[in-house]
Amino acid sequence: MKSIKIVHLLPLALILMFSCKSKTANPVPDASDAKVSVKTTTLINGSINDIISLNGKTVYLKKNGVVASIPGYIKKVYVQYGDLVHKNDVLFDIQTRENKALENSGIDTQLSSSGSGVISILAPSNGVIGELNINSAGVYVVEGTPLCTVTENQDLMVQVNVPYEYNRMIRINQGCKIILPDATQLDGNISKLMPVINETSQTQNVLIRIRGNRQLPENLNVIVQFIRSSHGKALLIPKAALLSNEIQQDFWVMKILNDSIALKVPVTKGFENKNMVEVNSPDLSLKDIIIIDGAYGLPDSTIVKVVK
Repeated sequence: MKSIKIVHLLPLALILMFSCKSKTANPVPDASDAKVSVKTTTLINGSINDIISLNGKTVYLKKNGVVASIPGYIKKVYVQYGDLVHKNDVLFDIQTRENKALENSGIDTQLSSSGSGVISILAPSNGVIGELNINSAGVYVVEGTPLCTVTENQDLMVQVNVPYEYNRMIRINQGCKIILPDATQLDGNISKLMPVINETSQTQNVLIRIRGNRQLPENLNVIVQFIRSSHGKALLIPKAALLSNEIQQDFWVMKILNDSIALKVPVTKGFENKNMVEVNSPDLSLKDIIIIDGAYGLPDSTIVKVVK
């Protein structure tokens, strides 16, 4: 009877033995061995500037008002708003009251049609018709009535209000960058420092002349950048590689150690621009490789996998 029981139990024991061996040969992976995929970059040695950015706007300094030199009727208007004119171009014809009366009465039509009693108003300079006060014929004007304004479009400036704390770094002919709303960058030079400080904001009005012949509209908002100081041979990294806490008081980078370990390295942030930032740390050198993508929220000493 016992032998019969052993025979029946033997197959079951064999099944259990092979099942245990199968489980031992394929262990469940430990979650701690999983690798985080990251992208890396290298540090570079270069120069970087400490830049001050201020808001400015375009202005035309010279605007020549054109007025009626005699009382009379506007006989003809030769220009429209926005027209480009040259010095001594005819802008208006003004007909005297006497000439107008002769023309209406039909008396001495030869005299009235010959141009006698009609005064031409000429453009005082090259420029653009920036304001047009009289735009149709037949209007009666008295002497001194504003007719239009000729804006000298070759005298374009950028006006920026500079806080007085930067007064020492602002000087005549100093170069600067002018950034337009479409991201175009133009070069400029400081032309004038106005000798008056705004009482409320304590800023100084500075006028900047744009280099080149770029034509811009008036009152265009721009950004003006001045270089306050420069650092040469600085240790630079892309801004995406720099990490910080929520209040941006502590900064660090994740350095790759032994091709697989992400090591947290505290750094001191220096100058920065649109793309790069200067970092200072005794634990970094040009030979180091740092994480540029995938480092956010990564704990210190995490095992990572570098991908391209």
